[in-house]
Amino acid sequence: MDDISPDEVRAALRGYFTDHPGIAEVRHNRDHFDEKQMVTAGFDRQAWARLAEQVGVAGLGAPPAWGGVGLGPAHLIAAAEECGAALYPGPVRAVLSMAVGLTGNAPGDLPPGVADVVGAALTGQATVGMPTRDGGLDVRDGQVGGRADAVTHGGVADLVLAEVNTPDGPALAVVVTAAASRDQVTSVDIAIPLAHITFDCAPAAPLTEPGDGVTLGRLRRLSSLLLAAEQVGGAQGCLNGMVEYATAREQFGKLIGTYQAIQHRCAQTAVAIASARALVGAAAQAHDAGDDAVAEQLALLAGAEAADSYSVASDALIQVSGGIGFTWEHDAHLHFRRARTTATLGGTPDRLRHRAVAAGCLDLLTGGAA
Repeated sequence: MDDISPDEVRAALRGYFTDHPGIAEVRHNRDHFDEKQMVTAGFDRQAWARLAEQVGVAGLGAPPAWGGVGLGPAHLIAAAEECGAALYPGPVRAVLSMAVGLTGNAPGDLPPGVADVVGAALTGQATVGMPTRDGGLDVRDGQVGGRADAVTHGGVADLVLAEVNTPDGPALAVVVTAAASRDQVTSVDIAIPLAHITFDCAPAAPLTEPGDGVTLGRLRRLSSLLLAAEQVGGAQGCLNGMVEYATAREQFGKLIGTYQAIQHRCAQTAVAIASARALVGAAAQAHDAGDDAVAEQLALLAGAEAADSYSVASDALIQVSGGIGFTWEHDAHLHFRRARTTATLGGTPDRLRHRAVAAGCLDLLTGGAA
């Protein structure tokens, strides 16, 4: 639907979070934090259903056959970034990734028991989780066995979107968790609780053809771009907090925002965010154009820059906020924890840059990719 622009997606989500702050749900997690009870939803499931219904975020990338609007990567990136800026703890990235994976799959192509849960997830009535570590899931005759490691919202996930091994090669699949066992995972991040999920003959459906490495690689890349966009949004949320505090807090009779050191820290953070956002946008554009080689190079660079920008911004938020920024009650450590937890997903920034060079990203500077 070309009549909907990415900026309209941003505006809709920004307006929603103005009235329903995502970070308020993370504060609730913080104020009721208990390591022995970490396997919880981690988000308000009724609020998630409202967000899915009122803004339609869950179905942005889903094909029309599933009731979605089939929007492209730029729109999904915009949605992920706005949710990251609000530090919204709901299963946005997982459901966006699943929705795109449904392309080419009609509801009748999936087993009824799986299709029903997928349809519920696209309306916010069910929760999708994704493993954050490589695990071993094997599928045979439509049933999955093995363990999905450190699944986002794993304590309450109704579906897991994961890569599985089949007799004909790897595939992306959705797995129903109804009869699965779950084990909590202790994490630094308070926003997104994790759990291991162990399956034994669980109903599942592949979303890609087994052994189709090209399609699997494209879906894997889009998921990494959604993570990078979320990190860019988180960094922007930190910068917003820095500017708000610097223009309100006085010291020695002057706003601290008038001090050069504070101004420089905010400016350096803004430049880092702009760099990361530009790379994410360029990678999404190349991905949408089908230029897989360039898209892969840019996606790796975008992931590295986004992770670094979020870490830098969360550090800066703590320091600009002064003594109060180090306290449990302040929001700064919520971003700090999220930034550090996501910084190694898919590889550290240094590793991602190494992979980008190995993939030929230096040609982007010399014109060899043209």
